[in-house]
Amino acid sequence: MQNLYELIDNNRSHPHYGRLLQHNDLHNPTILHYSVQLNDWHSIGWEPIHAGKGKDTGKLAIWEIDWHRFQPDRSPYWHREWIEKALHLSVREFHENWQYDLYRFNCEHWARLVSTGDCRCYQIAEVKKLQQIPMLGILIVGIMGFVTGAWEQNGYAQKVIFDN
Repeated sequence: MQNLYELIDNNRSHPHYGRLLQHNDLHNPTILHYSVQLNDWHSIGWEPIHAGKGKDTGKLAIWEIDWHRFQPDRSPYWHREWIEKALHLSVREFHENWQYDLYRFNCEHWARLVSTGDCRCYQIAEVKKLQQIPMLGILIVGIMGFVTGAWEQNGYAQKVIFDN
């Protein structure tokens, strides 16, 4: 955990510190993964402790940036001081203490929260567009939302960052 704090602190002066990055999954290119840039080589991301699980204890991990696959998201960013505070709070509050949940608190929820202050997953919003398909879409999304508790915005995690 000390290494996470050091990377956060030692890269604060980097011009792209805190930038929201996205990249396609190697096995399923329709899925995006999100992280927060620290420098030209490293970003920090939220992931399950056991790879491939949709629900597991979450951890913050250092991801090496592959500029052939990673690209900056165009969302407006917080001030650098707020991003640094959110990163520190994430290590303290979320790292190995919170659940990674594909539908409730995934890499996009976390990275957007830290970079922009908005704990939202637009990929879940895209799934919810199925509701526009008469009856079948409402049934599919309704059941999935009920079973998983899926939502695109996680107000609980956002409250942790804002209340500290």
